[in-house]
Amino acid sequence: MPWKFGQAINIGKRSEQQDRIGIFHAKDGKRHLMVVADGMGGIPKGDQAAQIVVDTAEQAFKKNKIRNPELFLEEICTQSHERINQLETDLSLAPGTTCVFLYIDKLQAYWAHIGDSRLYHYRQGLLINQTLDHSLMQLMIDQGAIEENSKEAKSLQNQLYKRLGGPKKPEPDIHANTLKNGDLFLLCSDGLWQFIEKDQIPAILQDHPLDQDGAEHLVTIALQNGGRHCDNISVTLAQWEKTQTNLIQKMRNFFKKN
Repeated sequence: MPWKFGQAINIGKRSEQQDRIGIFHAKDGKRHLMVVADGMGGIPKGDQAAQIVVDTAEQAFKKNKIRNPELFLEEICTQSHERINQLETDLSLAPGTTCVFLYIDKLQAYWAHIGDSRLYHYRQGLLINQTLDHSLMQLMIDQGAIEENSKEAKSLQNQLYKRLGGPKKPEPDIHANTLKNGDLFLLCSDGLWQFIEKDQIPAILQDHPLDQDGAEHLVTIALQNGGRHCDNISVTLAQWEKTQTNLIQKMRNFFKKN
């Protein structure tokens, strides 16, 4: 099952890069782990917190025989949280970070997230799964109190009630799905999803393949749309490459007739 991957990261209009990304592959080529972490601003060492997430994920992926993928992702969150908290003696001052993971094992995909870094899962050009932000904005939208694109929503967007780091125990949302040929996944920080319409992404990647300039092109669009307000931007992409079965069958039929 061949996969193709892409990734890009950009500082945006910020003075410091606090996003971190990673894509890791098993030697047999059948298992893959993708990570995006967005260190939270306003508290020092957000970049260190995000780097801890990526490092912890890579170490766990390389060391463990993963028999329970959901538990594997949960343990990455727990271990990252504990390591982040070691950066400060006072947990109320501990740095924080969001995170989103995608673990691919043959025909199954598993993902987990905390905060407002997102995963989008597309099939045949349509969005079929996405993570829901752990933000006051998403809570109010779910309750029907505000509209998604309203001014009220934007004012609540960066107020998160879940993160890695700090006194609260991490509680990731974890999901799984059986894969189909052509499935596309995008993981990103809020610097990307704020400034690109999610339903437009498959069409953009048709013209800019994700294993060529696709990720960089998405970042360019976010930079243009975000202008001077653009945050750090990070994105990782994965797609199960479409097989050539139909083409091969047509060729066989052609030569049989001739």
